[in-house]
Amino acid sequence: MYYRILTSILVLLTVTLTAVAQEDGPFRTAGDRPTDIEHIRLDLKVDIPNKTAGGQATIDLVALRDTRSIRFDAVDFDVSRVTIARGEGRPAPVRFTDDGDAIELLLGDAPLVPGTKATITIDYSVTDPKNGLNFFGPSVMDPDTPYVVWSQGESVTNRYWFPCFDHPNEMQTTEMIVTADAGNEVISNGHLVSRQPNGDGTVTFHWLQDKPHVAYLVTLIVGEFHRVQEMWRGKPVTYYVPKEHVDDVQRSFGNTTRMLEHFSNITGVEYPWAKYAQTCAFGFGGGMENTSATTLGTSTLHDARAHLDFSSDGLVAHELAHQWFGDLVTCKDWSHLWLNEGFASFFSPVWTEFDLGKDEYDYEIYNSMQRGIRGGKERPVVDRNYTSPGSMFDGRAYPKGASILHMLRRRVGDEMFWASVKQYLTENGHHPVETSDLRKSFERTTGRSLERFFYDWTERPGAPELDVRYTWIEEDRLAEVKIKQTQEADAFHIPIEIEFRFDERKPITVRREMTDKTKRFLFPLPENPTIVLFDPRDAVLKEIDEHKGRDLWAAQLADAPYVTARLRAAIHLGDEGGHRDVALLADALLKEKFWGVAAEIAEALGEAGGDEARDALLAGIKLEHPKVRRACVAELGSFHKDEKVISALYALIQKGDASYRVESAAIRSYGKLQPEDAVSFLTTLLDRDSHRHQIQSAALSAIGSQDDPTVLGTLMEWIAPGQPRNCRAAAYGAMGTLADNGHLSNDEEDRVVAAISEHIRVEQRFAKGAAIRTLPKLGQSAKAALPLLRSMEANDAQRRVRAAAKTAIKKITEAQPAEVQVDDLRKSLDKLSEENDALRARVEKLEARSQPELIKEDG
Repeated sequence: MYYRILTSILVLLTVTLTAVAQEDGPFRTAGDRPTDIEHIRLDLKVDIPNKTAGGQATIDLVALRDTRSIRFDAVDFDVSRVTIARGEGRPAPVRFTDDGDAIELLLGDAPLVPGTKATITIDYSVTDPKNGLNFFGPSVMDPDTPYVVWSQGESVTNRYWFPCFDHPNEMQTTEMIVTADAGNEVISNGHLVSRQPNGDGTVTFHWLQDKPHVAYLVTLIVGEFHRVQEMWRGKPVTYYVPKEHVDDVQRSFGNTTRMLEHFSNITGVEYPWAKYAQTCAFGFGGGMENTSATTLGTSTLHDARAHLDFSSDGLVAHELAHQWFGDLVTCKDWSHLWLNEGFASFFSPVWTEFDLGKDEYDYEIYNSMQRGIRGGKERPVVDRNYTSPGSMFDGRAYPKGASILHMLRRRVGDEMFWASVKQYLTENGHHPVETSDLRKSFERTTGRSLERFFYDWTERPGAPELDVRYTWIEEDRLAEVKIKQTQEADAFHIPIEIEFRFDERKPITVRREMTDKTKRFLFPLPENPTIVLFDPRDAVLKEIDEHKGRDLWAAQLADAPYVTARLRAAIHLGDEGGHRDVALLADALLKEKFWGVAAEIAEALGEAGGDEARDALLAGIKLEHPKVRRACVAELGSFHKDEKVISALYALIQKGDASYRVESAAIRSYGKLQPEDAVSFLTTLLDRDSHRHQIQSAALSAIGSQDDPTVLGTLMEWIAPGQPRNCRAAAYGAMGTLADNGHLSNDEEDRVVAAISEHIRVEQRFAKGAAIRTLPKLGQSAKAALPLLRSMEANDAQRRVRAAAKTAIKKITEAQPAEVQVDDLRKSLDKLSEENDALRARVEKLEARSQPELIKEDG
């Protein structure tokens, strides 16, 4: 009885807390601007070993209304002096408050009236900021780490190192005068005004961004880099990389100037900034589109062997496109983030289409659509009630945003699409935008009413779920197509396109509109078609369940002219999984000319299983395209203990493959098969070097797949300080696999938790995430790590690390006995109550502090 009551309480508390967690955030709008900031100048000295930056910020602004106080976002600054100069007057000290989140100038009886210009100076310093400005140097875990510092302002973290109005609806010009130790490069926005050695072992760089942009796009990087430069239309295009990667620059960035040319031509708007720089900085992940100066991680630099099946072009194109979409025009508030990220994500396949052709474009768009469906089910793309700016950086903004633009392109046609894009950029350059601005530009250019389109795709969550049924009515020579939107929500208004193909006749394409939940079409045709393709150009983001004869699917797999049509046929036949279906897939694997479809066929064969599928995959590992070989060896990992597969993979691994990724996939699959003596063989691979330690990492993962707890000692060695970061991450994951599979004793799990808890405090971000994800797999022992994880959830500078910690806490807590969960929930509620009381007291204190000023104003 007690347990039932306890469980009921637990369920009630869990439901209550979950409901609170899933509530909307407050209604979000653009930041209120009592002043217009015109220019920010930063005169700073940066000391990387001591993790400090300090000097003076000078901010020029003009009042937009009567202004009695001026607030700048500024987190944890050490402020020594603040002055204000009104108009042409001399600067004078001004009273201010600093609550740790903002600096507020109190103007009292001398407000700024509308149109008054003022110059503010703030003398300050920051030391190892929690966010925004990230310092690196040799550490316990990574003694070879270079001294480098880089900023990351998106979404609201530049406020941690310079005072600003940290909202995307304020644009200003910026200037950076930075002194650092000689031997360092200093990289920032705009053009380089001067580079001056100071004669005291330091050097000062002066950068000027003379066209307005938003605060989160201000960048600062200081470190030792090798600089490579070329020119495009008279503008410098510069690459800053660690000196050991100088030979990788051309492979990684060789298409940059071609992209600049193509994007300028296709948008009709020339690249708008004074230069374009790309800097590969230690510790950075992905890319960040700072105005005229993109920051990237070093992982995009790669050697010739990696280049066989890895390209930086997608990332380079994405970040470069942001220089128009996100930098030249910037979302007015984070609700409209898709205008930044959707366009940038769309321009990666736009570049691919130009460089590699239509099939590659179609395949990338198909994958974006699949990710957009998964990531956009619950909330709309334009979300006015987001919980935090960071919560908007998800599948809605990126792949669903790209899918919306692709659908818009299909709807209005290429000529009108690119003319509308030019109109949008031209009308809104150097201004913040919202979704209606894009719609209006398209409507003005095309004459179309697009309100329903933008309502369906940006204001509603989800996508249509279609049930499509095709029947041929021989006696009437009619093709019957029944379409039903099966989602619970109202009908999406979508275009319907169906292509009928014949052996000897030209294809017939019919187009209709669907505005209701169900629709039945009858199309008279000259004969029974051999291929029937629904939405052949992927003009609609959708989930689809398509019903038609097997002969039509077989013909579609073999002869459809569109990549995605063949791909969908492969998926369907793989789901069916019959003997004849596998035979069709096996034959198609060897004949398919496009690698993406062949890879999908390999996955379908792996799902189907059986000897015929196995033999087809074994034949596939000899195909030319490395991405197809990789798909084949990955799927062979599902044929557990199969001696024929074990032998083939062993031979491949022994011989090696031209591609790192194929070889690594083969190692992981070999590990899954758990052959005898696997550990001794896999251990020998730990000495096999590769780009970014791919092969060693694969070997560690494979070792963790074995039913052998004695490998724990080897894995513990590979999480030791000084081991490569990627290998440490793989070893953490492998220990989690061992534990997940029940191969570790309680004492061994305690040992792993203790080791991870010790390392995680000083781990580099990527390996830290892997370590956090491992903890929930370590049973009851993981509870000991909860205090550390809660601290990381609350305080870690990296959003992804905080999110990983939150997920780990949830998993560990849910795995505890019910009594423990109730106790933990009660403690959490008590802590929330204490924090609420502290917050209330803080608010009351701030109100009391401001009250005398209010009385004076009223009097």
